[in-house]
Amino acid sequence: MRTQAEKKPPSLEKAESLDNLISIEWDVIKDLKKMLRDPELSVAEKVHVSNSIAYHVACLNKLLAQKGESPVSDATLGTFIRDLEPRYARRVTLELKRWTRRLSLTR
Repeated sequence: MRTQAEKKPPSLEKAESLDNLISIEWDVIKDLKKMLRDPELSVAEKVHVSNSIAYHVACLNKLLAQKGESPVSDATLGTFIRDLEPRYARRVTLELKRWTRRLSLTR
């Protein structure tokens, strides 16, 4: 058990935990990018992986905003989608349009 002298201030503990969460999100995004390059995945599976990447980038942006850093820019995500094969990029953008349309109808 820690004594009062050994305890870190709450702000420092929060900063360390944010750093850990940010590094975990980056690792997850890198792993998902590797999965996306797998030629054995079907188009539907690649769409699911792309949606997961988008979700984790959004979480990463929130964590970076909490830390006070600038979030990951949309240009990097656009560059990532542009590097995909055209049929996968079209499928991802179509799914994204459907998803945003469905979200806007529920509000």
